[in-house]
Amino acid sequence: MKTNKMLKEDVVNQFIIEIALIKPVKKIIEDLEAGNFRDCDINWLDNKLENFIEFTASTLNIKGVMPQRESVKPKYINRYAVEYYLKYFKQLLDYFKSF
Repeated sequence: MKTNKMLKEDVVNQFIIEIALIKPVKKIIEDLEAGNFRDCDINWLDNKLENFIEFTASTLNIKGVMPQRESVKPKYINRYAVEYYLKYFKQLLDYFKSF
């Protein structure tokens, strides 16, 4: 049986996961679905995606994750871009919820 201290640590860890990972990714997904991003946000989205993927890889003990090829990265916010980012951010959200 877990001790009270271990339960508190679990609660704190879950809180950190919620605030640092789940909540920001949910917000990005909501903003993508609401059409709140513009062309000037592409670099920001790419950076966020890359950082979350690097973190995810580290939790899986994967080293040297290859970045997405520039030829498939969106250049403008359009239907392709929204679907592209939604795909990856939803997968990340599912993974972060599994912690």
